[in-house]
Amino acid sequence: MRLGTFMMPLHPPKRQPHETYVEDREAILLADKLGYVEALVGEHVTDLAENVTSCMMFLASLAHDTKKIVLGTGTINMPNSHPAAIAAQAAMLDHLLKGRFIMGISPGGLMSDAEVFGNYKKDRNAIFLESINMVLDIWEREAPYNLQGQFFGVTTQNTQIPEIGQGAIIKPYQKPHPPIVVTAVAPHSKGVTEAAKRGWTPISANFLLPEWVASHWPR
Repeated sequence: MRLGTFMMPLHPPKRQPHETYVEDREAILLADKLGYVEALVGEHVTDLAENVTSCMMFLASLAHDTKKIVLGTGTINMPNSHPAAIAAQAAMLDHLLKGRFIMGISPGGLMSDAEVFGNYKKDRNAIFLESINMVLDIWEREAPYNLQGQFFGVTTQNTQIPEIGQGAIIKPYQKPHPPIVVTAVAPHSKGVTEAAKRGWTPISANFLLPEWVASHWPR
């Protein structure tokens, strides 16, 4: 049996982040020493109880202190950031970890996060899909970029200086990109259906009810 761990992480909301970040790091360092194969960490911007505001930033703090454990985002809430930023930061993290990276993605489930980023009551699944498609296009293509969607635009056509590398975004360490996983939190999940088409792996949230699990595959 291979063991892994998922951390929201969750703490009493009145605790200080500088204290809880240390504890969360120590938990993953211990998991690495105990032979755990994976550790995934979540993120929320507007929740004092779940105070990791960037899972990629948190995982970067562990890159050089862990040895074997694969670190994953659980998850990057795609509608809450620009796909160019996600592509660049995820690729950087993949290089820092030299491939010990799993890219967990989702539309994000915290409504106060959605509101703070202007996505409340919008079709976050559509934003999510456009965002990850653009991230993959950025990694697949060479600069300059000219990607236009309903929600995002990515271009460096007007400012690229190829001879000095300006206008290009780094590509991931893993080829063609890190393993991608998506959350499954609802029955008959459209996200899981889309993931299966692309060969991505689903991950079950801790609040996925047992009777919903079977809805994600034919009986």
